[in-house]
Amino acid sequence: MADTDLTDSRARMTGTVPPSKILTTEIPRYVEDYSTRLLSIPDVASAVADALDELGIGAAITATDLPPVAADARMCGPAVTLRYVPLGGDVTGNRETGRGTTFGDRDLYGLGRPGDVAVMDCSGSRSGAVMGALSARWAVKAEIAGCVVDGAIRDTASILASGLPVWSATRNPAAARYRYETVQMNGQVSLFGHLVHPGDYIVADIDGVCVIPFFDVPRVVEHCENAHRTEVAFIDRIDAAATLEELVAGLTPGTAPA
Repeated sequence: MADTDLTDSRARMTGTVPPSKILTTEIPRYVEDYSTRLLSIPDVASAVADALDELGIGAAITATDLPPVAADARMCGPAVTLRYVPLGGDVTGNRETGRGTTFGDRDLYGLGRPGDVAVMDCSGSRSGAVMGALSARWAVKAEIAGCVVDGAIRDTASILASGLPVWSATRNPAAARYRYETVQMNGQVSLFGHLVHPGDYIVADIDGVCVIPFFDVPRVVEHCENAHRTEVAFIDRIDAAATLEELVAGLTPGTAPA
């Protein structure tokens, strides 16, 4: 365990998660507002995915694996993380013995800063929803930019009504209660096999979710902005052409953006 001084975060946290399970209270941050710069780019997840391919870094996860709750949702920000593991036994036995009653979402939101993205790893399990209506409202109050859940959510209509951008692997009306245990907060987690560290940037829209390693964020943003300028210029060229023949005739082979 390292850097678990909760002095600056205590007023925002419930104290549900013991300090021994909080790996760190600080994550690396940039002064530059890279989130706003990325969100100014249309189809931002696709733009970021292209940059990740060109630079040989990060990860892109399909909307089939992590679909958004709302089709128009867009999100970008540094990750704060939470990992759950499924409990053994059954719900009845766990209820009777008091297992699976403590969850970390509220403290995760409190530990994060406004604009952060809450990332929850359920260790491949989908047996119960780790996020619902109350959790979404709490995240909004904490000014969290959005949530990515490699697991199940529920109360989907209420999450939509909250306005919180959320991506999740599935939906399940059954609760996480008596089914999961909180293992660690603000440590390394996994989204469909792709590692996410606290401070990595999460970018998501209707096309899926991208993970940008923290130290690569500036060059990914620069790549995306340059590509967007090129694309805008080419769109203007398409719109200015009177016919398809005129457009094609003016092209140098191999110069059209993908």
